Amino acid sequence: MTDDKYTSRTENVGQFRCETTYARSEEKTFTDLSASYGGREKYPTPGMLLGATLSSCMMSLLSVIAARKEVDLRGMRILAHAVESEKGIEKIELKAVMPLDGSHPLRSMLEKAAMTCPVRRALHPDLETPIEWEWRK
Repeated sequence: MTDDKYTSRTENVGQFRCETTYARSEEKTFTDLSASYGGREKYPTPGMLLGATLSSCMMSLLSVIAARKEVDLRGMRILAHAVESEKGIEKIELKAVMPLDGSHPLRSMLEKAAMTCPVRRALHPDLETPIEWEWRK
């Protein structure tokens, strides 16, 4: 098996830190464990990155849908918090801050579409991913 068919490679660099390199650009990201597990907490935990990945997937999907309707979602933010315990990641709490009025005609469509993003569908069904929506007034 060769490494070049993969899009990333992750290496244990010690002290519970991992270094991940994106193969196309050689850009690197790092993860640490939380201090409660002996990590250094300089970089996000894998759970934090999972929340960020879920947020990015949802936001990308919503941006495509909105663009097709000629609506710009620039300024949209999704905040993510991975609720972790000794059992692992129990829940990823999300808050979507939308740059559109709460009465916008796409509101219902966007809220429903967020729940269909590929990353969310790939997660274990027992992992809760509640979303709080904040629409501009």
